[in-house]
Amino acid sequence: KARGIDYSRFDAIEDSDDEKPQADPSGAAPAKPKAPEKAHCHNCHKDLKEPLRCGVCKKVEYCSAQCQREDWVYHKRVCKKPEEPKAKAKAAAQRKSAEPADADRERRRQREDEKVVDNDENITWYKHREWKPTAEPKKDFAPTKIQPQEAAVAQADAAKPSAGSAWNAAGTWEDKDVTALAQSGLKENLAGWRPIDAAGGAILAEDVESVQGEASKPTIRGKTRHMFDLSFTLRFSFRWMDASGQRSAKGSVEVADFTNDAFADGASTPPDVRLAFSESGQLDAGRKQAVQAALGVATWPPPPGSLMAEAAARMEKWYGEYQQAS
Repeated sequence: KARGIDYSRFDAIEDSDDEKPQADPSGAAPAKPKAPEKAHCHNCHKDLKEPLRCGVCKKVEYCSAQCQREDWVYHKRVCKKPEEPKAKAKAAAQRKSAEPADADRERRRQREDEKVVDNDENITWYKHREWKPTAEPKKDFAPTKIQPQEAAVAQADAAKPSAGSAWNAAGTWEDKDVTALAQSGLKENLAGWRPIDAAGGAILAEDVESVQGEASKPTIRGKTRHMFDLSFTLRFSFRWMDASGQRSAKGSVEVADFTNDAFADGASTPPDVRLAFSESGQLDAGRKQAVQAALGVATWPPPPGSLMAEAAARMEKWYGEYQQAS
């Protein structure tokens, strides 16, 4: 007689998926849950039986009003009134209601972008052009005839020689460095000064020793510009007589930022003129003021008869020579 299969030997097998608590192999007792932390003062950390809570945030506790006042300098940085749950729920509801509207607008915009209108009927313009036909009538474009007088003027302008070099017949950009020529020319013009009477004495200017800066003559679109930015120092001495005999005080006038716009018509850009006395202690206030007026450094153009008026005249004379020089 056939016998059935005995499954009793599988009764002691446990399913590995069962999440049963595993016993600690060391035999130690399971850890007890931590006891709730006792209330303590946020300032002195003393355990509290009857804590006093902050009236604003309701989070920190103190043993006394004195401890609360002492800790306020630190606690005020984080202390704030808790938000009401109703306000949070209302804000969340508003955001939730706004999301579908934003989503609908985005979907409509995408549908409008994807919408393509293709109608080949009565098309008389190229689709790849930005211009589209309007209601204006069609115009017939025809070349405009040039009058003889205009043609003669254009031919005369074309026949004029270019201001640039021979290789630059088109008159495009060309720059020529003339720094050495400009410095030497201005230095020659600033030599040989006549005495100027002032405050019972005379101002004697010395020849300028050197001129600094740079100069160039660029040719732009067939026209030559005469550009420069120069500076120099004009030294002088003021001599006068008093009870002790002949006296002398030295000084200098520094002229900087002397550019091609200094004498331009309607757009004069004055240079920077500064006066310095090396021995001003020998001059009393009235005599010093009179000498400064005779030097003429306060205004541009300088007052007539002053030392700087003569210097400005020489600078302008050199400017005219510089424009004519090649």
